[in-house]
Amino acid sequence: MKDFKKEFALSGNRKAVLSNSRSDPSMWILNIYKKILFFNKKTGSYWFYDQEEAEKYALAL
Repeated sequence: MKDFKKEFALSGNRKAVLSNSRSDPSMWILNIYKKILFFNKKTGSYWFYDQEEAEKYALAL
């Protein structure tokens, strides 16, 4: 089982990355990043129990 990562493009210079690690498969983490020049700054982190719920939240941002 590999680690799961999926990226969502948000408005402006932001992106969301949904991840799930094999060490804790029940937690889905959605990190929000804002691009500043050449770097990505993490501006938020949300934790979910379900992949579908996390994807719905990412699309609603």
